[in-house]
Amino acid sequence: MKLLIQIAVFYLFYKIGVMIQSTFDIGVPGSIIGMVLLFFLLLAGGVKERHLQGGADVLLFYLPLFFVPATVGVMNHFSFLSGLDGLIMLLALFVGTMMVLMCSGFVAQKTAAKVDKKTEAAGSGER
Repeated sequence: MKLLIQIAVFYLFYKIGVMIQSTFDIGVPGSIIGMVLLFFLLLAGGVKERHLQGGADVLLFYLPLFFVPATVGVMNHFSFLSGLDGLIMLLALFVGTMMVLMCSGFVAQKTAAKVDKKTEAAGSGER
């Protein structure tokens, strides 16, 4: 029952975002607006991460299934991918993926270094 409530909270934020998007005719999808609202509530402490962790884990576990229809849809337009346009698109996808990987790695390294510094500072202060 707890898991259903956690997933319902995510859905509630989605619906609030959609409502805001349609009310104010914003060009940003409602799902993104809802996610940003949830993010700010998490930062402000209005919602605790541990209260939503189980629902988030379940949704992340099944996330790859949401990409299957898009992947199958690409197969309907395979002729587009076989020409020069397809090669350019694949190159753009490769470059974009590499940029995301490098940026994610950079952020992860900086975050790990910051955590290590805090851990060292806390460890040396206990002596």
